[in-house]
Amino acid sequence: MKAQVVESVEMPDVIEVGGDGPLLVIHGGAGRRLHEMTPEQASETEAALARAVEAGYAQLAAGAPAEEAVIAAIHVMEDAPCFNCAHGAALTLDGTAALDSSLMLGDGSCGAACGLTTAKHPIDVARAVMERTPHVLFSQPTASQLEEWGIEQVDNSYFVTERRLAQLEEFRARAAAGHDDSATRHGTVGAVARDVNGHIAAGTSTGGITGQMPGRVGDSPVIGAGTYANQGSVAVSCTGTGEKFIQESSAYQIHARVALAGETPSEAAEAMLSAVDGRGGNGGVIVVPAKGAGVIGRTARTQMNYAWAQGDRRTTHV
Repeated sequence: MKAQVVESVEMPDVIEVGGDGPLLVIHGGAGRRLHEMTPEQASETEAALARAVEAGYAQLAAGAPAEEAVIAAIHVMEDAPCFNCAHGAALTLDGTAALDSSLMLGDGSCGAACGLTTAKHPIDVARAVMERTPHVLFSQPTASQLEEWGIEQVDNSYFVTERRLAQLEEFRARAAAGHDDSATRHGTVGAVARDVNGHIAAGTSTGGITGQMPGRVGDSPVIGAGTYANQGSVAVSCTGTGEKFIQESSAYQIHARVALAGETPSEAAEAMLSAVDGRGGNGGVIVVPAKGAGVIGRTARTQMNYAWAQGDRRTTHV
């Protein structure tokens, strides 16, 4: 099948945040919403972002490594039903939750997992793969493996919320009527951080897309597509139309543009997002370089939930 290419691409929205020193940037997903959030949903999302960025930055303020900040922030978002990850994940076509995650450090250490159905915090599985195995990616690790790694497990029903069930039913009804909502079905959470020693890390966690075929895997657990970190350049977490981000090797592309082409992180993020847009996709990205300001970017006409923290500064956006 020929890849979709869109001739007219609008300029992405890319901003720089923070500066040198410890820095944390997080996202709670980006895309084109089928329905705007109600004031109550917006308030819930903003509060959860604020809790997550505070939990993560507290790790940096205490001198902890960058990965501890990433994991602490993602834990909060995985527990918040307003985000598409863990508790509150999007549901597959058969009405279950299938979760993916990844974690990468600037030194190249990384771990990822896909098809998780019982891990309460998928980002912990990515960390376990990185720290406790010689491998990078696990597909559907068994309950005994998760227990051996010390992962807290829950019944799959824990992840299912009334809001996601309603979204699945709407998806089924609209699909039956011939509507293509592929541009509005995705969402992910992620975090990128730089610690007091200048080390960087990135992590991403997702429930996939509403109504996805069982077995489908997007970009989030794919190192180089949804997540990447290299101490010589940047830490990256992506969110959006997963297949298009995979086709663009999006997270690695930003690293390569910075390390090999000499682009700034902002220029690299803009070019990558334009390429995703050109393939008919949409979404966003957060970037923290080994030195300097962080970057938050999104394709044109795309909504994005994000927050960042540095020193006494805290900013959230929904």
